[in-house]
Amino acid sequence: MEKFWRQDIYCLSTWRLLSAVLCVILFVVSPVTVDGKPPTYEDDVLPVFREKCCSCHNADRKAGGLDLTSYQQMMAGGNSGDVVAGGDADGSYLWQVVSHESEPTMPPDADRIPDPMLKVIKEWIVGGIIERDGAKPVAKESSSSLALDSGSIVKPSGPPVLPPRLSLEPYFHGLQPTTIRSIDASPHGDLVAVGSSQQVLLFDPRTRECIGVLPFPEGECTNLRFSRSAKLLLAGGGVAAKSGRIVIWDVATAQRVMELGDEYDEVLAADLSADQRLVALGGSAKVVRLLQTSNGSVESEITKHTDWITSVAFSPDSVLLATGDRAGNLFLWESFGARHWGDLKGQKAGITAIDWRADGILLATASEDGTIHLWEADTAKKLKSWSAHGGGTTDVRWLYDGRLVSTGRDRKVKVWKADGSLEKELGALSDIGTKVTVTSGDPVVIAGDWSGQISVYDLAKSAQLGQLNSNPEPLSQRIERAKQAAVAAKKKEQEILLEKDKAAKNEADLINQLASANKSLGNASAEQKQKKASVEASADGVKTSESQLLIAKTKAKKANEIVLSLEKTVNDTNVSSEKEVAGKILNSAKKTLEETQALVRHAELGLQESQEIHATAVSAQKAAEKKLADSNTQVKQLNEQVENAAAQRKTLSEKHIHLVEEFRACEQRRKKWEDELTFAQNASRDTE
Repeated sequence: MEKFWRQDIYCLSTWRLLSAVLCVILFVVSPVTVDGKPPTYEDDVLPVFREKCCSCHNADRKAGGLDLTSYQQMMAGGNSGDVVAGGDADGSYLWQVVSHESEPTMPPDADRIPDPMLKVIKEWIVGGIIERDGAKPVAKESSSSLALDSGSIVKPSGPPVLPPRLSLEPYFHGLQPTTIRSIDASPHGDLVAVGSSQQVLLFDPRTRECIGVLPFPEGECTNLRFSRSAKLLLAGGGVAAKSGRIVIWDVATAQRVMELGDEYDEVLAADLSADQRLVALGGSAKVVRLLQTSNGSVESEITKHTDWITSVAFSPDSVLLATGDRAGNLFLWESFGARHWGDLKGQKAGITAIDWRADGILLATASEDGTIHLWEADTAKKLKSWSAHGGGTTDVRWLYDGRLVSTGRDRKVKVWKADGSLEKELGALSDIGTKVTVTSGDPVVIAGDWSGQISVYDLAKSAQLGQLNSNPEPLSQRIERAKQAAVAAKKKEQEILLEKDKAAKNEADLINQLASANKSLGNASAEQKQKKASVEASADGVKTSESQLLIAKTKAKKANEIVLSLEKTVNDTNVSSEKEVAGKILNSAKKTLEETQALVRHAELGLQESQEIHATAVSAQKAAEKKLADSNTQVKQLNEQVENAAAQRKTLSEKHIHLVEEFRACEQRRKKWEDELTFAQNASRDTE
């Protein structure tokens, strides 16, 4: 078997050599300036740096460990490693920050430098970061593509591997959740493991329900890794300054199949090779131990690290092992034999995470310097780096499509495209992000933070689905809480039922009042119509009386004129016979005048009586109209009251139904937790 392994490594080494040769051959065509010459550091770029950057990035201040006042100092890089990559502007940290494509932006707290200056910097980088006239361009060192080689990915086959029914009784319950130190998602199926003190919690990420608890009496679970086959789950941890251990479960049976290691401090980093032949572990001893799963013996040890081992990860083909420490040292090794493969230089602070892309061509690393680095495995060369999280990047994971997800001290969860550009932010965590993972299939992102909260996000919709409970209560407490909730729901149900009955009675009373008011409204309407008719009739009577008075007055006037004329005639006549005749006519005319005047007085009395009748009718009509208006107002108010009473009764009915359902749900939860407690007790007896 060793022969075959050595043959694989030889082939891989040969390919690495060929890649290096290709890197030397590749050349980038340089853009040129207006005068036909390619931009150079001394003539074109340094003036921009002096105007916009060198006040902070000089030999005296060296903000971020970077000095831009000379070509040599610039090429030496800063605290985040190299700042320029010849031929690759997008992959150059300098371009990312000055173009404001990445944080921290430069100049800090200021507008982006003018586009003409940006153009000079970009053309200079693309042209090969030439120092001066006559100098040769510096070509991009790596020839690898960032594209995912999907054809080389080996995915688990068959149905998803899920555990059997497990006990939900926690082995530890704290007063409050503790910092999330380990999370991993199965590469096949909806299953997420969360490590805590003395236990590993298993969740369905879609429902966010805990589906089982695995005991880890070894201490604090600091590491979790599903095997690439999804059939095994590795947990590493222990008791600080006392002991460290590795435990491996068979996921399908939830049985311990292996216990490895015997450390004097808790295991801080651990991984299982894809072929399941080796386990790598490390911690405060600064030593990475490679253990054979067949017998638990130490296959080899790595002693090159100068600080605590913080992360280890096998390549998907099990050929290489990447290891990182708290000082920022990052190495590649051949898995069997631990022969040194290469140094990954660039991250200036502690390594917090290492994750291999599914095709094994690239690996991503996260660091306390806030960056994410992408490395070509075969050449041990950095392909790309960018500032990801202010204050420090605490974890990074590859998605199966070649994207990445990360979290950090800025409390954010971010998704990155394959080229390192930011695609989206999923949301803010309640505290410093500590761990992140992603499920297979339709990706669900799970992120844990310093406060112990675990947030679940739908990656496609960029929406938070909910949270996982990292500190589940004992089943007895859940039973008691369900009982209390059921009692409270039943009490509220009875209270609402009384309110509902009262509201129904009130509604019935209002309906009766409304019926009476509608009857009164009908009577008032009929009365108003009657009074209106009386007013109209009395108005006609007034008009008739007025007409009669006018006629009488006209007759009286005419009669008076005749009397006056006859009196003049009598006075002017001297003939006694004529005067006698005229006197008789005058007397007759005076009698007629008296009769017409009597008619006028009678018509005036008739008019007065008609006016009085009309005034009474108008007053009665106004009273009827007011009565009708009052009835309308009362009916309207009662209609509103009936509607409100009906709505209140409906609301109370809905509340009552909800409380009945809540009571049933509480009873169901109580029954569920009682069944789970019985199952847990039986399972405990079976294992004794």
